[in-house]
Amino acid sequence: MLMVMTDLAPETTLDTLLASRGRSLYLTLDPAPVFAVLHEPPAGTSRTSTGVVLCPPFGWDELCTHRSLRAWADALAAAGHAALRIDLPGTGDSGGSPSDPGRLAAWTEAVAAAADWLRASQECERIVAIGLGLGGMLALRALAGGAPIDDLLLWSVPARGSLLLREMRAFAQITAGETGEAGQANPPALDDGALEVAGFVLSAETVAELEQLDLTTLPLPHAARRRILLLGRDTLAPDRRLRAYFERSGAALTTADGPGYGKLVTHPQFAETPHEVFAHTLSWLAAEPPLTKTAGGAPPARCSVASADHADLRVGEVTIRETPFEFDYHGKRLAGVLAQPTASPASEAGICAVLLNAGAVRRIGPNRMWVEAARRWAALGVPSLRLDAVGLGDSDGDERLYYRTSEFYRHEIAEQVLAALDELESRGLPGRFLVGGLCSGAYWGFHAALADERVRGLILVNLWSFVWSEEIAVARDARRARTLLRSGAWREVARIAVGQGRIGRMVRTKLRSVVGAARSDQDTLAELSDAIDDALGQLRDRRVQTLLLLSLGEPLSEDLRDDGRIDRLAEWPNLQLERIPLEDHIFRPVWAQRHVHSALDEALTRTLRDQPTADRST
Repeated sequence: MLMVMTDLAPETTLDTLLASRGRSLYLTLDPAPVFAVLHEPPAGTSRTSTGVVLCPPFGWDELCTHRSLRAWADALAAAGHAALRIDLPGTGDSGGSPSDPGRLAAWTEAVAAAADWLRASQECERIVAIGLGLGGMLALRALAGGAPIDDLLLWSVPARGSLLLREMRAFAQITAGETGEAGQANPPALDDGALEVAGFVLSAETVAELEQLDLTTLPLPHAARRRILLLGRDTLAPDRRLRAYFERSGAALTTADGPGYGKLVTHPQFAETPHEVFAHTLSWLAAEPPLTKTAGGAPPARCSVASADHADLRVGEVTIRETPFEFDYHGKRLAGVLAQPTASPASEAGICAVLLNAGAVRRIGPNRMWVEAARRWAALGVPSLRLDAVGLGDSDGDERLYYRTSEFYRHEIAEQVLAALDELESRGLPGRFLVGGLCSGAYWGFHAALADERVRGLILVNLWSFVWSEEIAVARDARRARTLLRSGAWREVARIAVGQGRIGRMVRTKLRSVVGAARSDQDTLAELSDAIDDALGQLRDRRVQTLLLLSLGEPLSEDLRDDGRIDRLAEWPNLQLERIPLEDHIFRPVWAQRHVHSALDEALTRTLRDQPTADRST
């Protein structure tokens, strides 16, 4: 996030934050390279001797906090601190899988390696690790194991892994209830004892190791020379046992509330940057005593961790290469990751895939599915880019725009997709594309395909609508209200009316206006329907292989039924409609993810099969 202004430090401005653009790299750990982003102080900024490693939480919390952690790193860099963000192995853009063995050890090693690399590469005299949730537990575990970490800032960190798991299980039960998957007595678990939490999985081995983890039993070497900042959650105090542990150790301990934590870990679209905590962090760092040596002695002369501008990954028996993909778009940097085959020329398949944000979720896709798909496709010989639009993920821009859902449906974002296609082709990648996304990402892909004949394949997952219109939104709310009124669900109608601004203004006058809201917009809706038919006709005439994949209960399904398009699908032989047998917009259960992966692969196969021979050689 680039929302931090002068409340952080007198010299911190939006311009200095924009100048502090992170540099993506990989820490070459074996067997899973770690994706990292280095934020260096802008030119002209007085650099401090303290570097900061930011350690993310796990799963849904990591998804929600990603932009804020970027903002935190930007703010630290603007204040003179070199800051390094990392994705834990098997998460985000790092190598590996959550099901790989030894996750707890690999995660801890990744934190230690990040601290080691940052200290040596940036010539830092001290390293501070900032950790949220699981990330904080890993930071303390790495320090106890001898990592070159001096001080800790721990936010919402429990003393025991069992407490973290208890919260995860509770959250898993809630999300499973939303999809009708909750068990009668226990939260959902996979057959082998793994834990599924809102689409993210902890293996049975990892669960068992976390159950046994107690931070208060770990050694804290050279405690008297360390500083610890413990933050609670809003008004909830930090973990009592963890506080007592640090007090006994003799470390210089500071505790404080953690205002804004609840808003930090809400839905990615509405997550808010915790400005007050940023300011507190900078003040705490500024008060650091002027020590010139680390708690364990002088900094090492040479870093034991190498870094690279790419990562070679094994996918089955095939090696692929991932590279950060960045380019300028009207003065803003768009960021992504490109997965490419290494055993065959990129042009051999004749197609390059581009996967887009799922709403406000960054380029890794829902439940990290875009990472898995891109790597699998690269192993099949298809270069695959996962891309962040402006203001999302690691791309520049102000994410506050997206607090308004309508901002996801600006035509400018489809233009960003086209700019990415241009950039890929200019770098020698195939000039024919398969574009896919979920929800608003599907919308951008659809309109990019209409504007550019290089798009030969489309994957539209839970597309909200082919066109954006307030009239469509109102008509859908009215349709739902009529259905509920017929069933006598008056309370539900009232709840919808209060909770959704689109129709709230109508309901405040008379409830019957909800029922009749769409009638006054029939002309507009008819024009939109004609435009949709024209657009589908264009894609048909160009033989753009299109997969429309919809979960149960998606509003577009009802639109297709009501406007008669379900009965007319034969008019668009290039369009394949498939259902995800679950009422969940982001298909969190693992079995549903497997169903979607299968559909994605089939869509890729159809696109490749339909390409003329001449295209495949270009």
